[in-house]
Amino acid sequence: MTRAFFLSVVVVLAACGRHAPALTVEALAHDPQRLRPLHHRCAVARAQVGEAACRIVDAAYARRFFLGLGGPGEYRTLASLPPIPASFDQSDNGTRP
Repeated sequence: MTRAFFLSVVVVLAACGRHAPALTVEALAHDPQRLRPLHHRCAVARAQVGEAACRIVDAAYARRFFLGLGGPGEYRTLASLPPIPASFDQSDNGTRP
């Protein structure tokens, strides 16, 4: 009886723990303290972080820049600017219509 009660208390407390915030483009674009370390980790070890997660981080980094959410010291050099997204004027094979 005591073990069952103790086990149920442990399970309930474990379920009430904090969960990590979702890794979405919108959430990361509005949270620079979380975006910067992830962006750096993707630049250093993309394979370890994962391609899908790094694509989300790259999209959030670009969205943050293009929405003007960056602070005055965030983009100091041209190398720190995110790449410009593909234009809708080009077809999939890279030639103009």
